[in-house]
Formats: sequence, C-alpha cells, structure tokens
Amino acid sequence: MLPYVYQVTKYDPADRDQHGHYAGAEPATSDHGPVEAAYLQAIAAFAEETGVDQLTIREP
Repeated sequence: MLPYVYQVTKYDPADRDQHGHYAGAEPATSDHGPVEAAYLQAIAAFAEETGVDQLTIREP
C-alpha cells in the first residue's frame, strides 16, 4: 500500500458517486489534452521540489 495517494482533478468531489466515479454534467474527458498535461507538469514540479524520488501516476 502506498503511504500517500492524491487525486488531482478539476471536477467537484460532490459530483462523484459512492464508488468515486465522476457523475457530473461536464464531459468526463474535458480535462484531457492541455489540462491533463498541466496536471502532470505540476505534479512533477511538486515532487521535485519536495525531494520525492519515486512517483507513480495511475490513470492519467
């Protein structure tokens, strides 16, 4: 088990069902492309700044 797990998303957590799946009105793919790339760049920068030497990104 990983010590920390974070979910980075532009979607409101209130728009998720009991299983954590997005169920809001906005298309679930609206964060693909440039928005998704910005998420990954931000995560990489945070990891580097805090000295994280191992990172797993699941379901980008």
